[in-house]
Amino acid sequence: LLKQLRPGMDLSRVVLPTFVLEPRSFLNKLSDYYYHADLLSRAAVEEDAYSRMKLVLQWYLSGFYKKPKGIKKPYNPILGETFRCCWFHPHTDSRTFYIAEQVSHHPPVSAFHVSNRKDGFCISGSITAKSRFYGNSLSALLDGKATLTFLNRAEDYTLTMPYAHCKGILYGTMTMELGGKVTIECAKNNFQAELEFKLKPFFGGSTSINQISGKITSGEEVLASLSGHWDRDVFIKEEGSGSTALFWTPSEEVRRQRLRQHTVPLEEQTELESERLWQHVTRAIGKGDQHRATQEKFALEEAQRRRARERQESLTPWKPQLFHLDPTTQEWHYRYEDHSPWDPLKDIAQFEQDGILRTLQQEAVARQTTFLGSPGPRPERSGPEQRLRKASDQPSGHSQATESSGSTPESCPELSDEEQDGDFIPGGESPCPRCRKEARRLQVLHEAILSIREAQQELHRHLSAMLSSTARAAQA
Repeated sequence: LLKQLRPGMDLSRVVLPTFVLEPRSFLNKLSDYYYHADLLSRAAVEEDAYSRMKLVLQWYLSGFYKKPKGIKKPYNPILGETFRCCWFHPHTDSRTFYIAEQVSHHPPVSAFHVSNRKDGFCISGSITAKSRFYGNSLSALLDGKATLTFLNRAEDYTLTMPYAHCKGILYGTMTMELGGKVTIECAKNNFQAELEFKLKPFFGGSTSINQISGKITSGEEVLASLSGHWDRDVFIKEEGSGSTALFWTPSEEVRRQRLRQHTVPLEEQTELESERLWQHVTRAIGKGDQHRATQEKFALEEAQRRRARERQESLTPWKPQLFHLDPTTQEWHYRYEDHSPWDPLKDIAQFEQDGILRTLQQEAVARQTTFLGSPGPRPERSGPEQRLRKASDQPSGHSQATESSGSTPESCPELSDEEQDGDFIPGGESPCPRCRKEARRLQVLHEAILSIREAQQELHRHLSAMLSSTARAAQA
């Protein structure tokens, strides 16, 4: 490793040993920001613009406290790799869907799309990961932005990200901090939040670790100031009243309220989906077999290099599956994004299949009641991309063709977290895939029926209210 490193160099081309790796892909890592997406559900229905801004800021802060034990780096995604998952919102009976794809390898660009049409929000963005080595420290820069949209208001919030700074790489105690200035801006309402993640000063004590400060402004007017620690308590001081209150804290109660993440079973994932692609590396790391993990990681990286050479020789450009690049703005967009507001009289349920987000509507149910129970065949990749050891289904040196189809994501234990033991290893044995698939099909159908009933009840309430208003007007 030391022979590869030079001060100031870009680490995206450096092959890192497996003992410094967090056993999941960077595409999965980016999903950590949505375990508290219910804050966005609340913000979407909040009528006061300033209160909406504060809820968005609370959600933003909620994405940082979940971290692995120790200093770990997630896998660098392979070109064309995808990751999809969702979170169920029990209070609104909705789902937040997350779709991500590695759309470029050099430079490494990860595009993502998040959607919960029923609760009225979606997020789109892309991140270019850049790393720099500085002798005994390195910085991981997340260059890019995300745009949060509240669908019922056509209201956009533009967000940027801090960078991660690791010290003690070669000697001393290894530590990781967040640094840099970030902004959350809503041009429509003229609100902006500015946050500064502060690195620990050389002579600073324990209280100076993970400090954060910032302010919320409207034009030139400062509405509130924030201070605290991004992994602990953050306080807000309202400039108008001068009062100070706890703004955000990842307390045990807050952690218990975290939404549960659901992923697709391994046997139903495509060959380039993160968990299935990296399953043998992940399993080896979980068993402490660093030699095997290195072998499996090398096999995947070598296959990626071979496919790149084949594309170059055949003059075949890479085309992402789920995202496209806007030639004018140079921004990546999800091919199937839908920014139309949710209509409870027409829309029944939002669902995902093969990375494609769709909405089940009343007229579709009336036209074809068996649609949800009869998913179409999965489109197969052809050419060199199909020969990736069938998504690393077998350890290096083996191959096996596996049929898989779209499905509603199922519950999956979370990977390493401060309050979790991290024993779960994706790719373990799972009971009766056919029975589980049928149970999920029935569950989705049942949820669709419940949604229809709710829509009918809502329509009935609206009609009753209209009739009551008409009757009162007639009496008057």
